[in-house]
Amino acid sequence: MKKLFMAAAAVCCLALASCGSYTMPLCATSNPVGNKCGEATYKMNGWGKNKDGGIEKAAKSAGITKISHVDVNVKRYGLFGKKKRYTTRVYGE
Repeated sequence: MKKLFMAAAAVCCLALASCGSYTMPLCATSNPVGNKCGEATYKMNGWGKNKDGGIEKAAKSAGITKISHVDVNVKRYGLFGKKKRYTTRVYGE
């Protein structure tokens, strides 16, 4: 019984440790940093379903015509971090 409990605890720790989030720069231009920020998000599960979460959609959501820089945030969640959520943030005027 003790071995079964230890195995279950190890699996739970592994599943929780795989969750995380990180942000990274994607690109930058010589345009000035504006006061607008647009976001577009899409989720990817284990089967590869995804939707539009690109730069164009993020820029349109905030009415940005001159992009200064773009960041991407990736968040892993779910059992063993199998699911991911990508958020594209576009900054500009």
